[in-house]
Amino acid sequence: MRWRQNPQAVAWTVLIVSFCACCALAVLVPLGLRSYLLHSTRNRPVYVAALSGTVQVQPPGASDPVAVTERRAVEEGSRVVTDGVSRGLLTIYADEPGVQALATLQLSQDTALVTERVRSPRFSWSRDPHQLVARLERGRVFFATQSTAERGVLARLTTPQAEIRFGIGTVDTIVEGNETQVRVRAGPAAVMAEGREVTANSGERVSVTAGRPPDLPVPAALNLVLNGAFEGRLTPPWNEIVEVAQGLPPGTIAVDTVGQRRVVRFSRRAEDGAPNRVGLQQTINRDVQGYDVLQFRLDLQVLYQSVPGGGYLATEYPVMVDIAYTDIYGKDLHWYQGFYYQDLPPGSTYVPPSGEKVPLGIWYSYESPNLFEVLRDTRPARINSITIYASGHDYESLISDAALIVR
Repeated sequence: MRWRQNPQAVAWTVLIVSFCACCALAVLVPLGLRSYLLHSTRNRPVYVAALSGTVQVQPPGASDPVAVTERRAVEEGSRVVTDGVSRGLLTIYADEPGVQALATLQLSQDTALVTERVRSPRFSWSRDPHQLVARLERGRVFFATQSTAERGVLARLTTPQAEIRFGIGTVDTIVEGNETQVRVRAGPAAVMAEGREVTANSGERVSVTAGRPPDLPVPAALNLVLNGAFEGRLTPPWNEIVEVAQGLPPGTIAVDTVGQRRVVRFSRRAEDGAPNRVGLQQTINRDVQGYDVLQFRLDLQVLYQSVPGGGYLATEYPVMVDIAYTDIYGKDLHWYQGFYYQDLPPGSTYVPPSGEKVPLGIWYSYESPNLFEVLRDTRPARINSITIYASGHDYESLISDAALIVR
């Protein structure tokens, strides 16, 4: 054989190959280990709950969906569907105990969404962000994210017509027919389609039609509320309201930052059973007769309420909204909306709550129906003021991003 005829060349070849292999291993193994330590991921816990009706969940690989009426875990890759009367809430947690919420996805009626990727770095020294990827097949979803102490968030929502990318913020996305509507409530967010990318900031809207690049951002609507993000000092335009019997400790109002979200915190823990109210009020004094749509929006989180439901007369909630208006007949009226998490106990003689039940300790994005339709018999002609407050005995709640939209 030839190698026997030239053993010296064979020896050099073996030596060079071994040296190259040794160098490659010396470089590739540490690089591979470093890549694994910095970029490997693990799933985040995700739970689904029905806000109303029954939500259908189809795990990956399953042929039939499962009906969900109470909170349950959801696998990555699951398809979540609501019908014409149901609404759902997906909560993604940053920790295994399921305490620190990383993101929420609120599904409106007639919505189908797939949780494609919900991952976080496996090791704490990685600088990669949390990765949240979902696909909206139809309907409407509020996708809200919040920062955690150690890392940021990269969220991506795809639709049949577009792809939306954002970090910390809230994006309202609607898929209707061959069009996607993206409204950025807290941003910015990048909208991509057909090789074009546009950036929408808070309060802007982007439309994307199938087969076409996204339109340029335009103002979503006119917001009648000033400083609804509660930045800087509250007064003016907000005025504080504090009501309690003389000599008793009142509730408190505090401006805080939770993640990257500016919030107002209503709190009282006196345990004395005293009725009281604390909140913010703003004078609007705007004519709204020339508009077709009037909607109220608010992000809120209820942490505690000592009075179940809405209290004895269904008028005491940890978060309550009062819009004072004058109707087309010149009469001064009010529209109320309360929020609570604690049901009335069995056999209670209290008036059943008329407010909206929300999850305990989870950020909830509320958007009212068109109030011109709700109040069609006493249609608002002028908005006089808006009051957001907490009432009852003891409570703790947060509010953020208040808006009264006309268009």
